[in-house]
Amino acid sequence: MLGAGTTLNDRYVLGGRLGGGGMGEVWRADDTVLARTVAVKVLMPALSENPTFTQRFQNEARAMATLRHPGIVDVYDYGTCEVGGRQVSFLVMEYVEGESLDRVLRRGPLGSEATMRLVAEVADALAAAHAQGIVHRDVKPANLMVRPDGSVVLTDFGIAHSASAGQLTATGSMLCSAGYCAPEMATASDVTPAVDVYALGVVAYESLSGHLPFQGDTPVQIIFKHLNSPIPRLPADVPAGPRQVVERALEKAPDARWQSAPLMAEAARSALASPNTLPAPRQRRRRVTRAALTIVAAVVVSVAVAGFVWMRSPTEVTSDEVQQTPAGGTTFDVTPTSPPVARELQPPPAKHTSSPRPSRSIPVVTRTPTATATTSPSRPPTTPPPTPTTSEPEPTPEPTTPGPEEPTSEPTISRPPGEIQCIRAPCP
Repeated sequence: MLGAGTTLNDRYVLGGRLGGGGMGEVWRADDTVLARTVAVKVLMPALSENPTFTQRFQNEARAMATLRHPGIVDVYDYGTCEVGGRQVSFLVMEYVEGESLDRVLRRGPLGSEATMRLVAEVADALAAAHAQGIVHRDVKPANLMVRPDGSVVLTDFGIAHSASAGQLTATGSMLCSAGYCAPEMATASDVTPAVDVYALGVVAYESLSGHLPFQGDTPVQIIFKHLNSPIPRLPADVPAGPRQVVERALEKAPDARWQSAPLMAEAARSALASPNTLPAPRQRRRRVTRAALTIVAAVVVSVAVAGFVWMRSPTEVTSDEVQQTPAGGTTFDVTPTSPPVARELQPPPAKHTSSPRPSRSIPVVTRTPTATATTSPSRPPTTPPPTPTTSEPEPTPEPTTPGPEEPTSEPTISRPPGEIQCIRAPCP
């Protein structure tokens, strides 16, 4: 039906065929009005004759016309016309000099450096589209044009999904290429930017290895492998950095992939600069930072508690620290509950008061030639001296010679030799 020399809307004259796929064919054409070379994608007649699909595709073309990025092909026009008695829809785009990436890969795989540079550029272009709410949904080597200077341009947004226009659907058609289709696309999940991240990961895998990660005789077999099979290992000569970029992009779960195209572009540039260094995911950095902050907070709390204990007043005595002695006196427990602090317990001044005062001295009995009973002047004896058991007269105390010396704190009472005074009842 279509061929060289076919005119669309009396303006675009088709020239040579550039490529094609399940959705349509791409032709090089001449714009007779503006006298320039353009690329025209003509959709399949079955899709063009569906009014609902035509309206949605027109909305996608309008959304694409708003994108301005050096890595995205410009969209010039959209139209419909009748060719050979059938309605045809077409999209007019910028004609990019160069060749498609699939033709480049036919000559052999790319190196790690060239692959990471390609991933970074395409991820930047996808980030611009995602920022406008547009998901490409068909990222593959045939839609990546390599300019003569080596730069890459993302083309063919004809089946892109726009959040403002709704998802494009067509009975019996899958709007993605089986070899690059994300697992969630086969399960009728919502279209998100993660599908483009996955497809770009497949492109990177193919660029490094020279073949697709999953192959099969039918699209159904390939999709099944995307859903269930583990990712085949990349060649051993692929450095750790590029390997990590590709393997994470090919995770089955969307949440496990690079969370956005800008993050994937950043990881690719890091792998380009340091191929043997693994890129650190930002989510892991946040977890490490959160754990470090938790540890710091725990240390601060511990230091605050320790400081409170150390700064406790050394003269502070609580009721729990007061104990009663067996003899009825009161003593203070000076066992330190914090680091040792010197405490001086000065005895109270010796005064004769009507009420007894606490004292650390305890009545003692000593055996000497002259029995003496030592008592504390600060507290009178609790029991009166017993009456002697013999009829011998009580000896008189030895006279003392007055002098300048101060009186002793404990008076001495003389007893006959061999006699012990009983100071506590009952006595023997």
